[in-house]
This record gives sequence, structure tokens and C-alpha cells, in this order.
Amino acid sequence: MKNLIFFLFFSTAVFSQNYQYSIEEAQVKPPVDNGTNNQLEEIEYFKAYLLPIAQKGTIQAALDKYGSIRLEKGDYSGVDIIMKNGQKLYGHPSLTKVSNITIEAGSSNVRLENLFPSDKFITIQSGGIISGCVFKTIKWATLRATNVMFVGNSIIDFGGPIRIDCSQSGYFRNNKIIKHQTGTVSNLLVMKGNNTTPSYGNVHLHTNFLTPHGDTTDLDGLQAATFVGLDAEGWNLLKEGTKAMFSAKNMGNVKITDFGGGSYETDPTPSYDIDANNVLFYNKFLRTPTDVLSAKANMFLVFGAGNYTRKSGTVTGFDLLANLDASNAIKYNGAAQTAAIKDNTIITALSNTIKETPHNPWTRTSWETLPDPLGPDWKKNRENKADQTKYIQDLIDTKGIAELPAGFFYIKSTLKLPIDSKHGIIGQGTGKTVIVGLTDDFPLISLTGGQDTNFTLANLTLQGGSVGVYSSQDFGTQHMAMQKMKFVIFRDQTYGIQLKRIRGFDNNFLENLGFVNCKIGFFQDPLYPWANDNDTSSFVDKTMFYKNQFINCGMAVSMRATRADNLNAWVDCKFDSNETALNISAQNYAIAANCDFTNNRGSLPSGSVGDYTYKENAVINGDLSYYSCNFKNNSAAFVFNSKSSTMEGCNLLDNITVFANTIYYEENHNIINSTVNGRLGGATVKTHGIFVNSTFSNYPEYSKLLVNLKENVPTAILDEKSNPYPQILVTH
Repeated sequence: MKNLIFFLFFSTAVFSQNYQYSIEEAQVKPPVDNGTNNQLEEIEYFKAYLLPIAQKGTIQAALDKYGSIRLEKGDYSGVDIIMKNGQKLYGHPSLTKVSNITIEAGSSNVRLENLFPSDKFITIQSGGIISGCVFKTIKWATLRATNVMFVGNSIIDFGGPIRIDCSQSGYFRNNKIIKHQTGTVSNLLVMKGNNTTPSYGNVHLHTNFLTPHGDTTDLDGLQAATFVGLDAEGWNLLKEGTKAMFSAKNMGNVKITDFGGGSYETDPTPSYDIDANNVLFYNKFLRTPTDVLSAKANMFLVFGAGNYTRKSGTVTGFDLLANLDASNAIKYNGAAQTAAIKDNTIITALSNTIKETPHNPWTRTSWETLPDPLGPDWKKNRENKADQTKYIQDLIDTKGIAELPAGFFYIKSTLKLPIDSKHGIIGQGTGKTVIVGLTDDFPLISLTGGQDTNFTLANLTLQGGSVGVYSSQDFGTQHMAMQKMKFVIFRDQTYGIQLKRIRGFDNNFLENLGFVNCKIGFFQDPLYPWANDNDTSSFVDKTMFYKNQFINCGMAVSMRATRADNLNAWVDCKFDSNETALNISAQNYAIAANCDFTNNRGSLPSGSVGDYTYKENAVINGDLSYYSCNFKNNSAAFVFNSKSSTMEGCNLLDNITVFANTIYYEENHNIINSTVNGRLGGATVKTHGIFVNSTFSNYPEYSKLLVNLKENVPTAILDEKSNPYPQILVTH
């Protein structure tokens, strides 16, 4: 009887979770109950009802019965889906194919995640307010909405066109569009509003428009729109369109930062054609000779390139161009301003543009303590454990994606994982499934060759070994694209992720990764030298680190490129108790947004990490733009060792020197709506800067509404006292 009870219990526990493995063969040790659990989003995911693919025809009934369901790997298409209030639909981490999805009018807190509605529609239904929804990691769908009320939703890692038309009625407000990538078809982004029920407060953070065949965007009638990090490549590629890449008319306020990319055409349409009341550009270097601005628009530009032409008619808008083409000058309507402006009409116009109505800053991330299921004695406890490498490798080789149960898996040689979109490893959560190196002299996972594709890795901890994930040319040419990786913790490794001289790592979304006690968390180890060809390109482009935590690492991130990297971003990330948080070079439009930098100590006193020797005792080495980032309790000598930076809505609360001023002959720094407590740096370097509505504890002469710093000499252009508050990452 005892044996029968054990058999029934064993069968239920295993087969109810769709695992087919032998406890004896796998030699799995269940996690010690030391209070460790998965992270909150993982808990919600694994709580959802698992709908087998054999029952895919009942997907709507299952949603209506259980409210929250998750899908297996495979194709669940064939049945259109209606999502209702509070319902959640989770695809497999490899992305599950589904059919058309409609979000029912009046719904709130709907969640779609890890879905592949290829060439299908996600339709937002009109008739009631749709709010608090999350659409995350959706590939190749079109999101469409007409005359809807769409408020406070998050669209994260969305691949495909977004088309919202409220030109007749309805509105969309305070939505976050974080990492939007789409291409080829037209239009890629449509957002239309109306004057009766205005649309505003929508923020696009990290947008990539890739080779649209015709027109790219159509924005019309919005009260406000904000784009942070907009990269466009090869627009109107087949000359099927006539509009500018960024086409906006009848607009209120338009804000665009980190505007880059380029056209492949010899006679491209303009990079922008904007008709608005106010246009704000920060860090703008995409331009064409035909860029155009309406006659009424007030242009406020801080650090950018290129001029523009006005549309016909009497020009009523002003042009405030600060550090245009690195001129280190502030020009108002073409005239250089070398002293405080005295004309009250001009002062009022500029002040009103700078001091817009305060709005609510984005909520800061409430950081969870990362699970540590093995605890502090993990090295001692791994001694004499049986090797389970073959068990996991056999699952990879036979199943494609090895789906591991909860447990601790000890390995003594590397697991080989092909980059072909068919292979991967998935666990039962970062607090439940751990792959552990029996020694620390080999990579836990080694990627084998692949081109323009990816692998699956999710819901587990990788601990020990020399590297967590090792990508190199040792196993064939490697170029990864559209890589999704989520809820993976890298612990106690030389490198968490190492890209060793591969060709490229392009358009990736690395979500909720943790790097703890690593010499380098994420390591771009590029080819030298770059010979301006594919074989030596070795780039990381348009990759977002979303809600990652980097804790107690030598370098949290090292990305010192040879062929320049483009539009990489760290969003809602935590950098805590590292030596160096970011060590980067040759980055175009790198962005840190809503990140926390705390307790970082600066560079090691001596020695090197990887191939790069520490040179400056700084929290960050390299050039970035920062939006709503907080720096607190750092003990490094300097906050930044950089040649150029732009920051808005930031708080530099440490009383340490801000800029190292020891490497570069000349520097450019733009500080907007921010609070700075430390000294700026030495006077031996020619430092230039545009300071807008920022406060400096050590420099009351800089704490004005608009200041031009030229070769370390400040000139207050608007002499009114500053009052900083964020104006980019905000909701209205």
C-alpha cells in the first residue's frame, strides 16, 4: 500500500506538470525550503492554468473559466480570442503562435505576453475605457484601434505596426510604448487624435523603424507626444510614400530625444516634417537637407545637428538652438546670445516653454530581492554531486527546448545550445531551478553557430562555472537577432554573458535578468580591429536591458565597441554595489532611463577586467543620455568619465565630482531639469554645456533657467532661478 501511495503521488506530481523524466536519472535535489521563492511575475505566470496544445480549440473557454492561462510551445492559432476584464494570456517563452485577439471595451488589467500573432491583429475595442493593460513581447502583429478610450496601458517589446485613430472620437492617454520595433510595411506608426477629447501623455521609449517601403509615421491632432530614442533606417525604401519619416501635423507639444539613424536613399524624404506649437529636440543628429518645420512652431533644441526650413507663411514661432552642430553657442532666432536676455517678451516665451506644467514622474521600480536558492554555502554543497550534463544535453538534443523541473542540476562540462530559434532551456523559476557548475573553469552554456536567429532561455538561475552564457566563433559564425531572454539570474561567474568576437547581437530584449557577484555581468568582447566589413563588425545594436539588476559585480556592463553600437538602452535597471556600473565606448544614442545607481564604488585600484584596464575611478565610463535616473550613496571619485552626455530629470545626489575631466581635451555635457550635488570637475579641460532649469549645490551661478557653459565659463541667458522637475518620463 505504501508503494502504491508513493506511485500515485509521484505520477500526479510529474505528469500534471507535463514532465517526463526519471528522478533517479536526473538526480534532482529539490530546493531547500529556505524561504526562497520565484520573483513576483514568475509566480503569476506559473499560477496560470496550463492549457495543453491538444486543447487549443478551447482557448476562449479556458480564459473565461480560469481567467489566467498559459500555453505550451507550439501553434495555438485557428481560434480568435476575446480578452476580457482582468484576463491574462501567457505564451511559452519561445513565443506561442495565436490568432487575432480583441481587447473587449471597458476592460482593465488585461495581460498578453510572449505571443506570436504573426500577420494577425490585436484590436482595441471602442465603447468603454481600456486601462492598466500590459502587452509584452508580442511579435509581428498589428495593434489597431479606432475611436477608443485607451488609458494608462503598457506596450512593451512590441514587434509590428501600431495604428490608433481617434480622429473622430475617443482618446489615448498616458500609455507607455517601451521598445517598439517594426519595418517594411507602411505606415508603421499611426496616432491620430481630436480636439474635443484630446490625447496626450504617451511616451515612446526606444523606437526602431527599419526599412519601411513607403511612409513611416502619421501623427495628427495630438495634444502631446514624446519619443525617447528614435532610430530610423532606410525609410521610404521602395519609394512607395511621399511623407517625411517623422510626419506630425496639428500637434501641441512634440518632444524627441536621441534622434538617429539614416536613409539609404540619395534623395530621401525629410527625416521630419512637424507642424506643432512646440518642438523640443535633445541629442539630435539625424538630418536631411529637406527637414521642415511649420511657421508657428517654437523650436527648442539642445545639442544637435542640421538646420531646417520653415513652411510658407509668416513665421510666428521662435528658434532657440543651443549647441547646434557643436557650436558651443546659444542662438535665438539666429542671433548668438552672449549675455542675459532682457526683452520681457522673449523671456516669457522661453520661460513658458522651459517651465511647462509639472506632471507626474514615472513610478520607480520597487526592487525585489533576487532569489538565492543555493544560499551562501553553494560551493561547499556542490562537492561530490553527480554530473547531470548528459541529462540536460539529451533533453536539448531530443526535445529542442529542455524544460527542467524544479531542482538543482550539477554539471561538469558545457551545455551546447544551437542558435536556430528551436533550442533552449527553461526552468520553473529563478528561485526553483538552478544549473550549477561543479567547477568554475568552463562555460555553463555554449552557443553554437547561427545567423539572424536566437535561442530560448528563461526562468532559472545559472551559478558558478566561468561564464553563464558563452557566445563565440569557436562553434561557428554567430549573429543573433530578436533574442528574448527573461528571468535568468547569473551568479558567481567571471562573465554572466560573454559575446566573444561574434558578428552581431541585434534588436534584443533582455528582461528581468540578474547579474550577481560577476567579474563582468554583460561583456561585449569585440573583434579588433574593425575593418569595415561583416567579418569584423562585432556589434550590439538596439538591445534593451529591461528591469535588470546588476549587483556586486566588478563591471556590471562592459561594451567597448569597435564598430559602433547603436541605440542600446537600460530601462528600469538597478546598478548596486558594483565597482563600475557601465564601461562603454563607441555607442551611438545609448540611453539609461528610470535607472537607479546606488552604492557603486568606482574602478578597481589596479588590474583589469577582460581586455580593458580600469583608468578612472568612476561609476560610469562612456557617453550616454540619462532620463529620470537617480545616483545615490556612490563612493567613486567621479560619477562620469565621459566626453559627452545629456541628462534630463535626473538626481545626482552624491557629493562627489560629477565629471572626471582627465581623459578628454574637450567635453560637452547637457543637464536639463536635474539636481546636481557634486562639483562638476576640474578646469584643465575645456568643458562646454547647456544647463536648463537645473540646480547645482556648488554653483549658484549655474542654477538658472538657461545657462551656456563655454570653456568652463558660465553665461546665464535666462537669469531666473531654476526649479527642476522631470518633463520627459512623465504622465499627464
